[in-house]
Amino acid sequence: MTLSHDVTDNVIDFINRLIIHIPDYHFLTTQYYGFYANASKKTLDKVHALLGIKKNKDYSRETRTKALKNKLNKLKYRTHLIDSFNRDPIQCKCGAIMQYTYTYNPLEDKRNDRTYRKRCIDEMYKMRLRRRST
Repeated sequence: MTLSHDVTDNVIDFINRLIIHIPDYHFLTTQYYGFYANASKKTLDKVHALLGIKKNKDYSRETRTKALKNKLNKLKYRTHLIDSFNRDPIQCKCGAIMQYTYTYNPLEDKRNDRTYRKRCIDEMYKMRLRRRST
């Protein structure tokens, strides 16, 4: 049974009562402590084992690592396209999987050559189309 009551108050008094619950700037608070802290997971597992309590979820390192890998895999380009469009981008229409063989790097010999970079930037500026102002 919960008890509730309505309070009608002045706006200034309400804000004053609300402000006292806001911690000061740079005030350090402890979010989790005791068995809820991350450092005591092993201790909590031992307590559960001794008392014979079955955990609702498996929080082992292996399970968490597997879940993280699945989550990160969803962020990959190939997985995203398969999930979104039911199409594998590296699978050919004949059913064969394409393999990576070579990447062409135009800056292989010219990494710090300023004149080459400047020429590339100038070419990009020449190729850029002017936008029409409407």
